[in-house]
Amino acid sequence: MKGFWCAEREIYPSIFRVLLGMLLLFDLAFSFSSFEFIFDSKVNAFFPDATFLKIIAEHYLIFIGIYAFSIFLWILGMGRNATSALVFVGYVMYFEMTGVLVTWGDVILKFSLFFFIFVNGFRYLSLGVTNDRTSLLSKLAVASIVLHLFLVYLSNAYFKILDTSWQDGVGVYYSFAQYPNFESSFWFPIVANQFFGPLLNYFIILLQLLFVPLVLWRKSRKWVIFVSILVHVAMAFQFGLWKFELIMLLLFGFVFNDAEWRTILPNKFHLKFFPKICDQ
Repeated sequence: MKGFWCAEREIYPSIFRVLLGMLLLFDLAFSFSSFEFIFDSKVNAFFPDATFLKIIAEHYLIFIGIYAFSIFLWILGMGRNATSALVFVGYVMYFEMTGVLVTWGDVILKFSLFFFIFVNGFRYLSLGVTNDRTSLLSKLAVASIVLHLFLVYLSNAYFKILDTSWQDGVGVYYSFAQYPNFESSFWFPIVANQFFGPLLNYFIILLQLLFVPLVLWRKSRKWVIFVSILVHVAMAFQFGLWKFELIMLLLFGFVFNDAEWRTILPNKFHLKFFPKICDQ
């Protein structure tokens, strides 16, 4: 366990910054056509009562422009941790004003972005590349992101263990059945089957319950992440919650250390974009 927490994680924060920035920009572009209604406090019943947010909403094009530009700078690695803080503030304000678009993934990401303010995520894939030695604060921030991911899985397992439908083995069925076209989907014969349905139900509980120890154990780490990725991809296709699932997939990357990422990435790729930097 000590080896897991002490291992260097300097490669993935840069990958996370770029991929998440692209996801946030895509989300803005995808939602842009709805902004006229979402930022209208008279139409949007979920709009917060804060006066300053209503003032910002009246000039939402300026706000979105500044927020999108800060994300663009973040992707390029310009401004370093100050830009990370700006993206976090913009994200929280956007999060508060667009409640109708918020998913559980947004709630998880809000905390991760806060921790990322203190992460040295600009050592690679950045115009402002820095060879500064990663500080203890940065390492603690990365550990906080991983701990938050662990908490998400443990809290989900706890909820499912106490929920009657999951106890009875029909939780997965009810989760799938609430979405349209379920009976014509690939999953219906499996989930509705009296044997495979409960088996899948209890497998999900077991996966979430054992997620933390299986990730901490080096030999099972890749396998449990691989299975978890399959589960989230299946949920993305069936439930259509692409943003939430992609956020979870991106957070998975933090559990792997630099040595593991160098084995995961193609050799030419990591030699070009993630060269080994000698300690100062």
